[in-house]
Amino acid sequence: MFQAEIRRIEKLLYRIAWSYMGSNADVEDAVQDALIKAWEKRESLRDLKQFRPWMSRILTNQCKDLLRKRKKWNFCPLEEAAAQEANAPEPDAPVLEAVSKLKPELSLLITLHYVDGYSIQDLANTLGIPESTVKTRMRSARKQIGKALLVELEEEAE
Repeated sequence: MFQAEIRRIEKLLYRIAWSYMGSNADVEDAVQDALIKAWEKRESLRDLKQFRPWMSRILTNQCKDLLRKRKKWNFCPLEEAAAQEANAPEPDAPVLEAVSKLKPELSLLITLHYVDGYSIQDLANTLGIPESTVKTRMRSARKQIGKALLVELEEEAE
């Protein structure tokens, strides 16, 4: 049962982790650690219908924990810095660049909605947050993306 549910939401888990972590190695670590925690706590899940939000919350918390630990160390290996630079969006992809500069929770919503086709209700159910919160965050994200694109257009016009 656990494996089958994980397989159904595997892509979602990687998207969530990517929105927080930004590098493949960190994404894999976060997902793996979250899966271990979920496996250990699987008896605490009472309703299988809540598996997706339950697992999403575990992963989100794991990502935040890893980021907090990283801030304590505050270093970036040369190989990782080079890989991140190589994976940076092309200058002709201003929308992607604007999305990448959003807070992780906003970037995740935009990606899941516009790339993966999740509805507002699906996002709310998946992430375990109210629909009104999803709508507010989406509005905020779109506004921030619009401002970033407007600034870029103004800079190009100069």
